[in-house]
Amino acid sequence: MAESRQHTKQRRNRPGLFRRVDILLHRMKRGEVMTFLLFVAIAFFFWTVQTAREETASEFIVKFYVEDQPQDMVFTTHVPSELKVTLSDTYARLSNYRRRERVASLSVNFERYADAIGNFRISAAELQSLLRTNIESSTNIVAVTPSLIDARFAQTEGRKYPVRLSGNYLPAANHRVHASTITPDSVIINAPASVLDTLRYVYGADEGQTGMTDTLLMDLRLDLPIGVKATPSEVKVVIPVAEYVEKTLEQVEVRTLREPQNRHLVVFPYAVKVSCLVDFAHYRDITADDFVVSVNYDSIRGQEARGTLPISVSYVGPPEIVSQIDYSPQTAEYVIEKR
Repeated sequence: MAESRQHTKQRRNRPGLFRRVDILLHRMKRGEVMTFLLFVAIAFFFWTVQTAREETASEFIVKFYVEDQPQDMVFTTHVPSELKVTLSDTYARLSNYRRRERVASLSVNFERYADAIGNFRISAAELQSLLRTNIESSTNIVAVTPSLIDARFAQTEGRKYPVRLSGNYLPAANHRVHASTITPDSVIINAPASVLDTLRYVYGADEGQTGMTDTLLMDLRLDLPIGVKATPSEVKVVIPVAEYVEKTLEQVEVRTLREPQNRHLVVFPYAVKVSCLVDFAHYRDITADDFVVSVNYDSIRGQEARGTLPISVSYVGPPEIVSQIDYSPQTAEYVIEKR
């Protein structure tokens, strides 16, 4: 009796929807419920079979490749990189094509479709025949765009050109962009001589980036017009980005340059304060030894025994990690003493 009361209390505490379903199931006979579920399963099965057998049409994007193209041959008119192919068949078979990528790409041999006078042509019938090698006989090809391949090519000489970035890469606040690295830094360009004579660089097809806070690594496609071929056609680009902070060195000793053997130049102050912007990762690496603060004895005008000299500062530490060097004071008073 106590167990029955506890069971009733647990049912009342269930969420409203589940409690209603529970009550319904208890009111219905178990056999009726099972019969109902069986009919639902049978209906779903027949609907699935009927849908799979229904004929429908679907569009596929087929990547188009030309293989074994000679190095010195370039297309001077457009050759598509992909085809839009519409196929008609049962829903199940079309789904199978898409799942297994049966019509994902089409490769053709250059020599087979190129003639001796610079024409590269694949007729509509031949193109459909090539596409049919990857599909079942029951599948209909409704449409192919473009319907045929008709292009021109020419034999060209090759020249080497350096690669440049065309986009602007701008850092976020308190960050800076260091010199980029392009690998390889130059490529072989095949094109008609009239085109090669106008080139100085080959540019990447990049749009740039703003607000950069981290080093950028990318495979960059080259921006090439029709009739121009690059080997390789992509380069790897590294654009270092570093956060910077200000560093101040309070006492950097002033050195005297080109001092005569019989004279001693006494300068005041004997040390200056140097500040700079340094990459955060190298903040502790920068010391006073990375700067040469100096006055030049040859800067003294005439034979004045005392006066002022300009102070110069040069950075001799690791390259590309320090910028915007400032120092104070920028002049020093001097007195010449005989040795």
